[in-house]
Amino acid sequence: MATLDSGIKVLVLEDTQELAEILVETLRGMNLQAESKSHGRPALDLYEQLQPDLMMLDIALPDMQGWKVLDAIKEKVHNNPDYKLPKVIVITAYGDPANRLMGKLQDVAEYLIKPFTPTEIEKVVTRVMGL
Repeated sequence: MATLDSGIKVLVLEDTQELAEILVETLRGMNLQAESKSHGRPALDLYEQLQPDLMMLDIALPDMQGWKVLDAIKEKVHNNPDYKLPKVIVITAYGDPANRLMGKLQDVAEYLIKPFTPTEIEKVVTRVMGL
């Protein structure tokens, strides 16, 4: 488990407010810094400010697909050496083979299918971040 001063920052991109709150609460309970956004464009702005170590990314968002958000972040990292590419955990209801393949092509660390429990979130984050 992470220590109080782990310094690990997490950007949660989830458009369902209740689920976003559960994710943020669970992550903060793990002593991680967690912030959330419900739309892709504001999440890109927050990415620049936060410089997260981990991103929990929903695929279906109101303003753009989660994959497009990830592509935009990769472009920012490519164009700015001060930016880093966070590890990515996809959180989605779309567990179909096409989306799983996209996840592999995008080098996501983990693919978490909704619904899931706080315990599952903790296990996946712990594994991905090596806590």
